[in-house]
Amino acid sequence: MSKRREMRIAVWQFVRIMVALEGRRPRAAVYEDWKAAWRELDAELTRLGRADRAAYSDLMMNQEVVLEIGGDKRRREVVAALARIMQDIKRQMRAAASGAEERRGLKFELAELGELHKALNRDSPSLRQSG
Repeated sequence: MSKRREMRIAVWQFVRIMVALEGRRPRAAVYEDWKAAWRELDAELTRLGRADRAAYSDLMMNQEVVLEIGGDKRRREVVAALARIMQDIKRQMRAAASGAEERRGLKFELAELGELHKALNRDSPSLRQSG
């Protein structure tokens, strides 16, 4: 019997990953595993985005989700999605239109997603990570 492996990540990281997985065909197995949590969170973010910007920001930046990674295949799917996201962020950072504040935000995201990518890439017994 294999141990359940889970990871704890910031909501904004989960959003980035799920948006990246959502656009792929065929859909990744991990997307299907996490789809119910994604729909619930997306609905709450949409509601807060309209009603309470402070609560929206708090949920995105200060809250975490705990996700189960079902196995190596699903871990690889997340790692691949993170690699695509990081490449996209690097392209955005090179764009001349990026202002200093936007670049700082992108650098933050790139660093945080890079740490998550490294943690998932390691073949460690625990995928737990504190945000």
